[in-house]
Amino acid sequence: MDTGKRSWFRRRRSSPSPKVVRPDSNPDDENRAAVDVCFVFDTTGSMSSKIAGLIACMVDFVGELSELQLNWRITTVPYGDLTVSGDKIVADLPFVRSYDDAVQQLRTMPRFGGGSNYGESTLEAVTAALDKPYRRYAVPVLVVLTDEPPLTEDLSEAEVGEQITIKEAICFVASPDLPGYRQWADDNGGQWYKIDQTVDTTQMLAYLRSLVRELPQVAQEVHDLGGGSVRRYLQEKGDSSQS
Repeated sequence: MDTGKRSWFRRRRSSPSPKVVRPDSNPDDENRAAVDVCFVFDTTGSMSSKIAGLIACMVDFVGELSELQLNWRITTVPYGDLTVSGDKIVADLPFVRSYDDAVQQLRTMPRFGGGSNYGESTLEAVTAALDKPYRRYAVPVLVVLTDEPPLTEDLSEAEVGEQITIKEAICFVASPDLPGYRQWADDNGGQWYKIDQTVDTTQMLAYLRSLVRELPQVAQEVHDLGGGSVRRYLQEKGDSSQS
C-alpha cells in the first residue's frame, strides 16, 4: 500500500472487534462528526473475478463503521463503459444509514459488460458521484474502485481531480498504478491502493479497516481544524507537519 506524504490515515495493527451493529440514533445531529461515503464501483466484466471479494470487504467496512459513534451515510455509484450499448452510470442510488440497507445496496449493484476495449467511464462516474446530495455539514469521502484506466475522450484525470478538490472531498482510490488515479488520492488527503489482475482481499480489508478506525477522529478534525472545510483542514495539517 502506498500512503504518500499527505495520507489521511495511519496504518495500524489490531484485531477486528466483534460485530455489534448500533443504529444511528440521531442521524441529523450536526454536533456529531458527520461523514458521507460514496463508493464509485467499476462493475464491468473485467472486475468480475474481483467483485465478490471487494464487496465482502465493503460489507465488513460497513459493519465496522456501524459500530462507531459517528454520523455516517453510505451510497454507491456502480458504472460501466458508456461507449458500450447497455452500460451506464447508476447515479441515483440513495444514501443509506443502516447496516442492512448499506449491505443490500452493495450486494445488489447492477453489473455491466464493459465491452472488449480497454478502459471504463471512471471519469464520468466520479463526476456523477460528486453531484450526489451530500449533507452540507458532512465530510464527503469518495472511494474509487476499478481495474482499468479511464476513458478520456470527453474528460481528463486532471479535470476530474480539480472537481474533487473544489468539492472538498477526501478521495481514496483502489486502481491500477496510473499517475492520474494516484494524484487524486495524493492531492485530496486520501490513500491509493493497487488493484491488478488479482486482489489480495486480506490487504484490501486491512486498508479499509485503517480507514474506518480513523473516520471519527478525522471527521471531527475537519470540523475543528478546518471549520468543516477539507481544504482548510489539509492546509492546517500541512502547516503543522512543517513546523
